[in-house]
Amino acid sequence: MRRDYNLFSSVLGKLREGLTITFTTKNIAPGDNFLILGCGYDHCTVSFHRPGGLWWVCFDNDEPMLLENCPDSFLRSILKNF
Repeated sequence: MRRDYNLFSSVLGKLREGLTITFTTKNIAPGDNFLILGCGYDHCTVSFHRPGGLWWVCFDNDEPMLLENCPDSFLRSILKNF
């Protein structure tokens, strides 16, 4: 996966501990097919936590994931909600 570090830095500048965003098909970035939407899910709520210095994304319908492992399409969806 090729990382857009400017995009990643922009997201880091917006995050705060406990931030929660609910994503639907109406508020995700074009081309973002990372979230589980459709297939029985019409939304996905995520929260951001930073235990031990690394940002974790906690999904309401999936396992937690390190932010640095999330694709750029998801990072664009995060920024779209600010």
